[in-house]
Amino acid sequence: MRVGIVLGTKPISPLEFWVGVEEGQVVQLDDVLYVDSQVGGQRVKYYGIVNEVQKFLEGAEFVYDAHLVSKGIIPVNIAYVARVNVTRIEPEVFAPPSPGDAVYKAKGKEFERALYYDQMKEKIPAGLDRNGNVVYVNYHFINGLEGAHVSISGMSGIATKTSYALFLLYSILEKAGDRDKVHGIIFNVKGKDLLWLDKRNKNLDEESHKVYEAMGLRAEPFRDVKFYVPPSYHDPHTPDCERLDKNVVPFYWSIREFAEEGLIRFMFTEGEEGVSNIHYVIDRIANKLYALAQNSPPGRLLDDFSRDIESLKDLEERLEEAIRDKEQNKGSELYRSWFGDAQTQTAYAFFRRFSRACMHVGRLIRGLSSPPRWEDNRLSVVDISGLHSIGKMFVVGAILKKVFKEKENIGKPYPKVFVVLDELNKYAPKEGWSPIKDVVLDIAERGRSLGVILIGAQQTASEVEKRVVANSALKVLGRMDSSEVLSKEYEYLTGNFKQRAIMLKKGSMILYQPDIPNPMIVRFPKPAWATRYSEVEEEVHVPEDFGNF
Repeated sequence: MRVGIVLGTKPISPLEFWVGVEEGQVVQLDDVLYVDSQVGGQRVKYYGIVNEVQKFLEGAEFVYDAHLVSKGIIPVNIAYVARVNVTRIEPEVFAPPSPGDAVYKAKGKEFERALYYDQMKEKIPAGLDRNGNVVYVNYHFINGLEGAHVSISGMSGIATKTSYALFLLYSILEKAGDRDKVHGIIFNVKGKDLLWLDKRNKNLDEESHKVYEAMGLRAEPFRDVKFYVPPSYHDPHTPDCERLDKNVVPFYWSIREFAEEGLIRFMFTEGEEGVSNIHYVIDRIANKLYALAQNSPPGRLLDDFSRDIESLKDLEERLEEAIRDKEQNKGSELYRSWFGDAQTQTAYAFFRRFSRACMHVGRLIRGLSSPPRWEDNRLSVVDISGLHSIGKMFVVGAILKKVFKEKENIGKPYPKVFVVLDELNKYAPKEGWSPIKDVVLDIAERGRSLGVILIGAQQTASEVEKRVVANSALKVLGRMDSSEVLSKEYEYLTGNFKQRAIMLKKGSMILYQPDIPNPMIVRFPKPAWATRYSEVEEEVHVPEDFGNF
């Protein structure tokens, strides 16, 4: 459909031109247009995206002239113009189109050429543009073949970061060519909202159904989901949540696994970066526990006196005993076996932090073992919402380390594991150290080749370790604070996109991917899956005494 002509009253270049919109036509921001031109005797098509639209009075000179025009006293024309950023030229002839060339709205195959969809070997629906066209992302820039990882930023409660992360994961699980070899892990960090993803959302409206249909997706909940929840304080076999059925299981680690996998390191994640001596003690005790595990019978953890260590409480007592022995006997072998050459005050500093962490991690270390197993289901949801921040750090670190180690042992990119982690700025902060930060960095820098893909969400990308953000091929932005959007992490927001980022509504995101040299605004549908119990369509058993445990 023709919408106007290339203006000759403004400079024309191979990368940018202005369109004079014809009467009766509407051109708005983000519209995809193309020009069919003749350059040097050959036919050349220029494709681009509208990034500025203006209307003004031609022939009026003074401010008050606008009032006279409205009364019909002064005859003037209303100029309606749009600036287009060129995204593609076919064939690549870097000479400008000519004034007066016809400009058309891109649809169908022309729309696909404008956004390089015809060159994407595998594409995943990422939403719709404002004209109802499907916006795709190049799956090879997500799954590790050409790039990997997704960074989603936006204000809390307004930007719908988690909602878009779930939608993108759903799209991948449904449409990826390798979907039979793809698994997802979601960390539920807020409330119990994500413990119903396998249930239909009874509030899904007809408009959202149509959006799913346009993208070739079924408006269905996630399938083959297992929910991992911390155990109840009173019964390790009962998950601490309102939903109780076969798909919800408690998770915990045995003390032997705790020792073998060096999980004690993930109990020290807050403010330890400036205490270098404590690092020495943490590593020393982690190595000691590993050695004990190697010399203990299967399924048990024995100390140097062949006494069972069955819980963190037992370990806490052994460490306290070693410190007391040091105070009573300056040449204590027991102390040196645990703390090495560390000064007593350093051992005390470690012990205070360890004891505090035990209060928040203790129920996750049991005599038996039931850790989350991502490979058993298509999607695993790990609930950490009810844990203290130390507990959250421990669980995230322990699971990510295990997944990464297992993938290293496999040595192949399949099966692929997509990890959805919100509040990424807490786990991989720009400043400071933590063992979890090291694991997240490993995933960001080496996960691509191993098939471990991070879909990270955060309020502010400027507070996340820059290497994590830099290694994300796909960048998504919801509504942002005006000061945050000025950070260099958002340099990909060209033109007026920084201004528009502070105006975005729920359900709309700015999407940037390497294949397209221009950000795009996409809208995505409401979730077809329940995100809270009140949205569940079917009856679900909830114990009457939940909340009284």
